[in-house]
Amino acid sequence: MKTRLDSVRLKVGAFVLVGLILLFIFVFLVGDFSVFQPGNNIKVIFGFASGIKNASPVRLAGVDVGTVKDAKIFYDLNDKKTKVEVQLWIKNNINIPVDSKVWINTLGLLGEKYVEIIPGIDTVKFLANGDTIIGEDPVPVQEITRMAGEIASKLEESLGALKEIIRKINEGEGTIGKFVTDDEIYKDLELLVDDLKNNPWKLLHKPKGK
Repeated sequence: MKTRLDSVRLKVGAFVLVGLILLFIFVFLVGDFSVFQPGNNIKVIFGFASGIKNASPVRLAGVDVGTVKDAKIFYDLNDKKTKVEVQLWIKNNINIPVDSKVWINTLGLLGEKYVEIIPGIDTVKFLANGDTIIGEDPVPVQEITRMAGEIASKLEESLGALKEIIRKINEGEGTIGKFVTDDEIYKDLELLVDDLKNNPWKLLHKPKGK
């Protein structure tokens, strides 16, 4: 009886162990699948990382070519600024020209962050494993909001000035206002046009002494 119980416990234990191993492999593959694939590690330096995270996609010309492996903050002694080093894992046989542009993009307005690479035009030199490239910093949301506020303020000022001009015209202020609202000026102008139509030679006539 004891032997049979031990056999059942052994089978259950083996089943649980196999299940845990399969679960571990699945999680490991999903979280870090690049370990089993050949590729290159490239570093990108940003002044602002815009919330980029590990495992975020990396796209070259709009096509997925890798993932973000790590993002860490460091202090640049040369520029005396705090910066962010983002390490990218790129699939093997993917050629990225050294003059490519790299920045952090967003899927939609408030979607997932990912690294966007726009290929350069250099057809001789390509980024190799361990190389570093300077990325273009994304504009913070706060800065976009501030700029939008400034544009709205200037637009409001322009609309206010335009309303004031229209008011003066309607009330007959200024040359244009008088021209629009004064019937006498309009009648005089109409008579002048009729006179020139009937006597076009007056356009070419020069008074004596001129």
